[in-house]
Amino acid sequence: MKTRLSLGVMAALLTLAGCMNQEIHEYSPKWDAWMGSSKDDRIKDMGIPTKCHSFKDGGEVCEWSVPQQDGRQDLIGLTFNAKGQACQWSYRGFYGMQKSKQSC
Repeated sequence: MKTRLSLGVMAALLTLAGCMNQEIHEYSPKWDAWMGSSKDDRIKDMGIPTKCHSFKDGGEVCEWSVPQQDGRQDLIGLTFNAKGQACQWSYRGFYGMQKSKQSC
C-alpha cells in the first residue's frame, strides 16, 4: 500500500512539474527571438541589468530581476558573445532553472 501511495505521489509531482515547465516555455519564443540582439537592445527593452560579469574572452553575462505580481522576483540572464550579441538566455525563478537550447 505504501508503495502504491509513493508511486501515486511521485506521478502527481512529475505531472505538476511538467505543467510548470510548459508554462515557462510559453516565453521561450520571446527569449529565443532575443538571440543575436545587442546588449543595448536588451537594455532599451528591459532596463538596466541588476548585475553583469565580463569574461576574459570578451563575452559578458547580465542578469535582470523581473518583479512578479505576487511579490517574488524571477531572474532572466543573457549571455553575450565577444561581438556583444546575445547568444544564450537563462531563467531562474518559481518554475525552476531553464536555459535556451542555443548556447554560446
